[in-house]
Amino acid sequence: MKIGHVIKYAILVAFLVSCSKKEKQKVSVSFVEFSTDIRITVFDVDKSETEEINLILAQTEEIFRYFNNEMNVYEETSSISRLNNFIAGEKVPVPKSLTELLKISQNIHKYTDKAFDVAVQPVVDLWSFNTLSVPAKPDTLLLKETLKFSNSDSFQFLNDTIVASDERCRIGFGGIAKGYAVDSVRSFLSSKGLDDFIVAAGGDIYVNSKVQKTVGIRHPRIKDAVIDTLYIASAAISTSGDYEKYLMHEGTRFCHIINPSTGYGTSNIISASIISEKSYMSDAFATAVFVMGREKGRHFIDKNKLSGIIYYLSDEGNILSDRINIDRYSKKDHDPGN
Repeated sequence: MKIGHVIKYAILVAFLVSCSKKEKQKVSVSFVEFSTDIRITVFDVDKSETEEINLILAQTEEIFRYFNNEMNVYEETSSISRLNNFIAGEKVPVPKSLTELLKISQNIHKYTDKAFDVAVQPVVDLWSFNTLSVPAKPDTLLLKETLKFSNSDSFQFLNDTIVASDERCRIGFGGIAKGYAVDSVRSFLSSKGLDDFIVAAGGDIYVNSKVQKTVGIRHPRIKDAVIDTLYIASAAISTSGDYEKYLMHEGTRFCHIINPSTGYGTSNIISASIISEKSYMSDAFATAVFVMGREKGRHFIDKNKLSGIIYYLSDEGNILSDRINIDRYSKKDHDPGN
């Protein structure tokens, strides 16, 4: 081959590689489920694969819808609603769709020293923290009475059956269901051979990529604003705060994240973001840390080798933060290959 032909061939290869890189793009889908905005983005997609990726992403909406239908305590036909029709002392079979999540929730309940409790649902209902009603501060005596049976100690879970000590007991997966669904969608996309994508369901995000992605943390006091920016790869991040659903009563903010020991949605922090290996863990731990409060929450994150940011108000009303094991997520790698 003549040298001139070699040069032309090399130029042609370089041109084709350049064109190939230009054709790489991201493909996204957005929809609403779990009463929140969900967005899934796949990166580094060849133009020729766009149609196939869109078909795969269409299936993710069905997955989220399935979990919402199974775990939405406010849907009368959902599996969790059917399970919640307890008769005191009677064994009730747990649907297969809920068995794993219920076991996980029990373990996290113990792991967080009872700060996370899916059995606090009757108290949540008492405050009317749902999309169908307006929140209101309940009667103090009624709240105390409801607390007596609104805890996981009121249940026995053995051999895929559950027994409640009181027929008024109810379970709600509001603090973990979205994260669990995110993990399921992540597994589905991975099974399809995808390895560079983000699954975001409101405050629950999983970055499935070896390349850092920029993730903004919602400002707890300014709507549609970002308070922090992190750079995450191959990890989950979830944020829980007092801004989603709340009411102001005599100068105090009461939110939907209920402390299982007091029955009140109050804390000395306003938002908590947790990074871990699973979305269901980040989801539940963010809820638990909010309930724990600043000192205990900070200790929990550090002790369990998690990473997180706790936001709280100073005496002057300024937003301050405790940043625990967060350094490696605070700077973006400047790798030319990224």
